[in-house]
Amino acid sequence: MNNLNPSSTNQDEDLTTSIGSQKTYELKVFDENEAYRQLEIIQLILYIRKFKKKPIYLPHQKKQNIYSIADKNIHDSLRRIDPHYFEDRTCTSPEVDLFRKVLKENIILHHLTVSQSDFWLRSHNDAIALAPNQFMLKAEILNDFCHQLACAIASDTNYQKTLLSRQEKSLNQNKKAKRLAKKLLSTFRRLLIIKMDFSIHTDHTVTLELLKTYLRMFIKKLHTPNDKVPPIIGFIWKLEYSALKRYHYHFLFFMDANTFTEDKNFAYKLGELWQKITLKKGIYQSFNHEEQVRKNLAIGILTHDDQEKIDSLNKMIDHITKTEQFILERSQINQRTFGYSTRKYATR
Repeated sequence: MNNLNPSSTNQDEDLTTSIGSQKTYELKVFDENEAYRQLEIIQLILYIRKFKKKPIYLPHQKKQNIYSIADKNIHDSLRRIDPHYFEDRTCTSPEVDLFRKVLKENIILHHLTVSQSDFWLRSHNDAIALAPNQFMLKAEILNDFCHQLACAIASDTNYQKTLLSRQEKSLNQNKKAKRLAKKLLSTFRRLLIIKMDFSIHTDHTVTLELLKTYLRMFIKKLHTPNDKVPPIIGFIWKLEYSALKRYHYHFLFFMDANTFTEDKNFAYKLGELWQKITLKKGIYQSFNHEEQVRKNLAIGILTHDDQEKIDSLNKMIDHITKTEQFILERSQINQRTFGYSTRKYATR
């Protein structure tokens, strides 16, 4: 069964965050609690997109005016969602905008705006007053709401434009990343590939602007290798947001395997570099240290004639450049979430 709880550890695979340049909006520290509320709604939208117009509740086969829960995921998600969350402070997303739009069109305004309303706490089999002497079971109201939400997901013009834009962006990133990997493999014939994630420890809070500064400093160091900075010949990075890791960078590093073969030591040096730049606030994860993961990813040594591992590399790039489900930080809208090295090498 699919889990809609955004605190689960697989959020990193489902959700990402878009960032941008700060120009007209007051800089604020990203509100993690607000982001969590956004993720809950986004997960619901993604689930309904996948399962279309599946009802949440079905009439009981034997009891009149009684409904049974047919989809516990949606039932539980609607109980977790904050129904009075109508104004963005530090982040927003097209999914949340669409959810609010349909909610306002299908749920009586009183239940949305009056904090004393107990609508969201009532059982799904309770009768809800729509007007004097007019009642409807909460299960029927929510069934209709989710049906309308599914219709809006499939037909809302603005949301469909968002999905198309995301798909185009993903394909463009995928093309550039694979072109770089192919070019490096053609040039060096043997690559040492290191996969790492970089983030900030949850004990610390930094603005996204500062995190971007850390990234620029980190990449600048990669261009001047020394005893503490491995000689990287190419890299790919992607910024994401998840409930588990908050803001974090995915990185693929490429080294010349004709000269270097020990990936774990270099991964350690890259992690130490990140920690130094972030003044010990940063943390990192090296997938090259996890033997089980190594078997499923194209990390370690890759040769130009190992098609199976090349296919694995392409799948790993597909994951990094997957179609994004954005939480937009309001102060950061049009900045890149993806980048790659552009250094040129003569063919050997």
